[in-house]
Amino acid sequence: MKKLDMGILLILLMVLGSCGAFSESYLERPAFSKKDKLIEAIHAEFSRPEFEHALWGAIIEDLGSGEIWYERNADKVFMPASNNKIISAATALLNLGPDYRFKTIVLCNGEIQDSVLKGDLIVRGTGDPTLYEKFYSHSEAQFELWADSLKSLGIKEIAGNIIGDDNLWDDQSLGKGWAHDYLHIWYAAEIGPLQFNENYVDIYIYPPDSLSDSIRIEPNVKSSYFTIINELVIQDTGKQELKVRRARGTNDIYLQGKVTKNGSRLSYSPSITNPTLFYVTALREALKRKGISVLGNARDIDEFPPQLFAMSDTLILHHSAPLSEIIKVMMKRSQNLYAETMVYIQGLELKGFGAFDSGRMVIEESLESMGIPKGTYILADGSGLTRYNYVTPRQLLTINKYMSQHEYWDIWYEAQSIAGVDGTLRNRMKGTAAAGNVRAKTGTISNVRGLSGYVHSADGRLLAFSFLVNGNLLGSKETEKITDRVLEMLAEYSG
Repeated sequence: MKKLDMGILLILLMVLGSCGAFSESYLERPAFSKKDKLIEAIHAEFSRPEFEHALWGAIIEDLGSGEIWYERNADKVFMPASNNKIISAATALLNLGPDYRFKTIVLCNGEIQDSVLKGDLIVRGTGDPTLYEKFYSHSEAQFELWADSLKSLGIKEIAGNIIGDDNLWDDQSLGKGWAHDYLHIWYAAEIGPLQFNENYVDIYIYPPDSLSDSIRIEPNVKSSYFTIINELVIQDTGKQELKVRRARGTNDIYLQGKVTKNGSRLSYSPSITNPTLFYVTALREALKRKGISVLGNARDIDEFPPQLFAMSDTLILHHSAPLSEIIKVMMKRSQNLYAETMVYIQGLELKGFGAFDSGRMVIEESLESMGIPKGTYILADGSGLTRYNYVTPRQLLTINKYMSQHEYWDIWYEAQSIAGVDGTLRNRMKGTAAAGNVRAKTGTISNVRGLSGYVHSADGRLLAFSFLVNGNLLGSKETEKITDRVLEMLAEYSG
């Protein structure tokens, strides 16, 4: 009995001793610090009962001290949606440099005789995505400049065809796992090294002033390559409804639904199939408008034997805007085609061929150098449109942290959307301490939301964060309330 009492006494002494040590340590700092309260409030946001069915992943790091302020499922893999663009954009910037420019070569395979090009005009692309109104006054502007250059060379007529050479990339025009039900929409535009008008067409619909008038329909580019079939009904009153479909494998675009007289303008941007032929068709039409006669047709180089172009001569070498500008547009608009292009161009420049697999190899090597081993994530496309991508919040934060320490930091930081100001964050966090402060990349696909980037606290700390939620059955507004409140708290914090 006495031996048992002594054992109990020893255990009690050990427990009391450990409690004393804990109490002493605890008393060395405030009973409940300001940061503790902040972290508790952040945890409460991510633990809201309406999201019990979903899975949140989150991590916040003070980039100055390296201290992790908060983490939740930070090492679990999530579908990142467009947060995947952080991977494709950062690696492209690192591997190609901010001054990199896409090259497009205009060639011919015949001689110029008496103002006639006795052969074909060939355009060889590497993926320049900029032939669009975001970079030019209108999408055909560069084609018109080429027409001027050809005329300065004495060419008034082209006896052959306008041929698109897309052979520097493979022929995989869609990302892995892209769903058939959105392939007709602009954000799923087909991938290719010849890109015109971002491989879709912007259609603007102007309702009439009266029931007896006609609906005015204006595409932002006029081309015979696509056909718009108007099946819209004009109504006197009521809500306007617009449904657009493009028959698979064709460029027949059907406009269906109802427009109301004196109603507001409607718009829709359907994708175009076979971007190479879209490109050379639009080029042929631009040349003719500028006074160059073209006797042949718009064709794909794959229709001809390779030896036909063995002796081609360069007429024009065109360089795009610098990569720093392209990435800025890509990240702020969350442009999927640009993101896919970032993967392919890395493959072309560093592995010798433009393909997703060759680009992924380059990206894997870059991530490995950041401390993100191959096999700890899945990269299935460049944009995040597929549901086959998987990455952890910590990995996204690691990339953003790496970029904050790199010589390209200013370029990278400026490429992010600014809360309450521009890009995909232009309507969020307005009137708060986070507005004009948070720089981040958004992400949205069905049941998935993401937000990863940077925020400055009120006392000047630069914090990096990554928030991902999967299996979410609620809408974007509900997730935005949580992430935006957290960022507002971080922006207001002063230790």
